[in-house]
Amino acid sequence: MMKITNIQANCGDSFLIEDTDDPRKLLLDCGFKFTYQYKIKQLTSSVDYLILTHSDEDHIHGAIPLIEETPHKFTVGKVYVNVPSSYEVGAEGGNISIHQAITLENLLNKKEISYQGLLAGMTVNISENISLEIISPSKEDLEYFINKYKEVKESSSPDPISKTSIIIPLEELAGNKDAYKSKKSDFTNAASIAFILKYKDRNLLFLGDAHPTVVTDYLEARGFSESKRYAFDYIKLSHHGSVTSISEKFISMISCSNYIVSTNGGKARSMHPSRETLAKLALNVERNGGNDINFFFNYPVEEITARNGLLISSEEMNKHKIKLIEQSSFYIK
Repeated sequence: MMKITNIQANCGDSFLIEDTDDPRKLLLDCGFKFTYQYKIKQLTSSVDYLILTHSDEDHIHGAIPLIEETPHKFTVGKVYVNVPSSYEVGAEGGNISIHQAITLENLLNKKEISYQGLLAGMTVNISENISLEIISPSKEDLEYFINKYKEVKESSSPDPISKTSIIIPLEELAGNKDAYKSKKSDFTNAASIAFILKYKDRNLLFLGDAHPTVVTDYLEARGFSESKRYAFDYIKLSHHGSVTSISEKFISMISCSNYIVSTNGGKARSMHPSRETLAKLALNVERNGGNDINFFFNYPVEEITARNGLLISSEEMNKHKIKLIEQSSFYIK
């Protein structure tokens, strides 16, 4: 059996993946510093694999104290992270967390912890039953990201998502055009590591903050399309369910009834998940696990709606067979 824990990291990401038939563990992202201090350390004091999907602070910041406490208070085996060998950049926190990435890379070298990058097409074997098929980033997108890192002067702006009292019907939202940014303007997320986790005969898609076109390009190259969809048991939504991280083409190429969301609702003008994302999936995606479509949250739905507004009304849930479920642990047989 495989256990997945969607660790509470406020508006960040952190997942602990364990094979109960094998002692090896995978930690996927570390959220913020408090995520490590108050959440990760309560679950485990060692992992065999650590994957940091990209350099946004809500994914990478918690890895800094984790590495600082290695090996005396925490032990870590192999680290996978895409970082350039050096930077000459001036930036202040925010979405492109240059300073945290530099600190992390220096710490890994100081502690003599081996690390390597991941590119689309690679395979990582976690245990006898668990393997990862890397689908993002492409070599070209990673190279562009590294070059741009040296030019960036300030962090990118957050998604223009804010709380509103105007409730737009799901049917209208589901028909909206794609809202994702170009890869060149969203190069940090275009370089995000994403993978298909294969456990026995199960397929789970972990998207990190991956750009939708990178994902669909990979799936298309593998022969998947609207007439030949990739069936997933679970999908961890990209960028906490942001509307800028999903596309009509992606929805047309997959079949899935279960979606995992990692967020407490977000903050300021960057609030997640987007009601539009949920609408597009609920009304347009092919369901492969029964009549219902399920969205799993690692924070109370009431807390999320209080922060960023209505997600799905009870009437809409009944009409479209949508379930909002508060669940942070998953057991996959």
